[in-house]
Amino acid sequence: MEPDCYAANLQALRVRSPALVALIDAATPYPLESSDARSGARTAKAGGWWLHSRYDPEVEGRKIAAEAIATGAELIVVLGLGLGYSTRSALSAGAKVAVIESSEAWLAALLRSDAMVDIISDERCTLILCPEGRGVADYLDEAAPRSVAVIENGATMAAFPEAAETIRLQVSRYRKKDEINAATLRRFGRLWVRNLARNIRSAAACPGLSPLVARFQGVPALVLAAGPSLDEIEELLPELAKRMVIICVDTALRSALRVGVEPDFIIVVDPQYWNVRHLDRCTSPSSVLITEAAVWPSVLRFRSRRIVLCSSIYPLGRYVEERLGPPKGTLGAGGSVATTAWDFARILGCVPIHMAGLDLSFPDGKTHARASLFEQRSLAEGTRLDPAASAAFRAMRGGRPYQALANDGSEVISDERLSLYSSWFTRNMSCYPEALTYNLSSRGLAIPGMEHVFASSLADLPKRRLEIDSSLDSAVACMAGTGQSNATDVDVVVDGLKLELHRLAEIADQAVKVAENVIGTSGDLIQQALSELTRIDTVVLESAARGVVGFLFASAAEAVGGRAKTLDDSLRHTARLYRAVAESARWHAQSL
Repeated sequence: MEPDCYAANLQALRVRSPALVALIDAATPYPLESSDARSGARTAKAGGWWLHSRYDPEVEGRKIAAEAIATGAELIVVLGLGLGYSTRSALSAGAKVAVIESSEAWLAALLRSDAMVDIISDERCTLILCPEGRGVADYLDEAAPRSVAVIENGATMAAFPEAAETIRLQVSRYRKKDEINAATLRRFGRLWVRNLARNIRSAAACPGLSPLVARFQGVPALVLAAGPSLDEIEELLPELAKRMVIICVDTALRSALRVGVEPDFIIVVDPQYWNVRHLDRCTSPSSVLITEAAVWPSVLRFRSRRIVLCSSIYPLGRYVEERLGPPKGTLGAGGSVATTAWDFARILGCVPIHMAGLDLSFPDGKTHARASLFEQRSLAEGTRLDPAASAAFRAMRGGRPYQALANDGSEVISDERLSLYSSWFTRNMSCYPEALTYNLSSRGLAIPGMEHVFASSLADLPKRRLEIDSSLDSAVACMAGTGQSNATDVDVVVDGLKLELHRLAEIADQAVKVAENVIGTSGDLIQQALSELTRIDTVVLESAARGVVGFLFASAAEAVGGRAKTLDDSLRHTARLYRAVAESARWHAQSL
């Protein structure tokens, strides 16, 4: 049986990944002991570890998959394919699956052990080889699932313990970010939608990023973040501005303006109200403001030379943008505006990129640059019994702090949230090695791949301000009439979306009635109801507005609440989910 199933498995995999087939076919198979379980299904053993049950691996696989599916996760990450039982069960239930393996020799042995053509050929299943466990984070960032469930094959993880630890760490970090994103969505999701609804027409009139792409090829850039170390280079900013493209995050704008430097670009992407307060009483008429459609509406009235939009990361913004014309252009988002500013510098073609104020830590117990709104607000609101230092202490202790290595070799306090940003920079710098990046903060968190240099050394760079201004003038001139949509086009798109949302709400109402009417019944009534619910599922999933409606759900499990143990439980969950769909669809339509 081995040659036949191996050849069939490889042939199925060759259709999807010829490069992976070449690696597997060239490898010496890992020594697996295959045998039949008591149920007659195949199982296997490696180094004293059974890959699956010796009694009934199929039942075991269904139970494991059911646990993962019950979480309502958008993606199930399977750490170790084994003979495919849990993966097959998850796919049969309609889940999207990513299978992670760290050894081509192990895969060569697995594919010789049992037929897995159905798994390999399924477009919802992605098989990824991550040598020594590296690359999982890159895949997850690219796929960007809103929630992840994990299935581990114990034998696989035991066979490659170092790779297993590397994989677990990457998945854990992504899930931590996933938890933060879910909590943020619960708190701010409706605010973002309201902002988008209010900004649709203004945003449609703004140009996108295309006139700026590679406009400053080979010109050095200085990205200003608002960490405490920004204070150390304030006096140098006027001289550095003569030599470099200045890109400033919103929180650092006051620091630049107070030494007479108007940045070439200001980055504002956070939709929250308190974020726009960083621009209070600030104007920068020679700066180009880079933002997105979900920001607080007053951002789009900021006094600047030009307002340019990047593509929205939110479904409502993407829906409208896709129907109004060319895309605005995507910027990376790693949870901090500094990550977006770095990616913008990369897109401009700037080399090298120097990061100022990117501490990702609390040097000397400080949280922000002196001129930032955070710092000024703490000073203004401080009292004798609750001084500004108390606010800094709370900020420092609120994110699970730990001791970490600083750029100068000393120890500094960072936290889990800031470490996620550090990981984002490391991954993206490795993806774009041409975007050479340096950190100017000596007491900032040491970010792997981002070498530290002293700001004073940048004063020796040649002056390029005339060249920079000329390139910026040309870019702004190219923006006239580009990427803009008239009000009539916007109204057509919005009206069409409203109609689709109302249609989805009515369909969801119908699903609620179908599910609730057959709870406690049996026989033909149940079968008819399940067929009708399947039809409704298909209609909803094929709707162009499904992403808009589903945005406010952190996960399906959160919407329905808990795991269904009986058919009636499942019907109640279905009714609860579709009731939430109807409510979301009507709320979005009303917001528009």
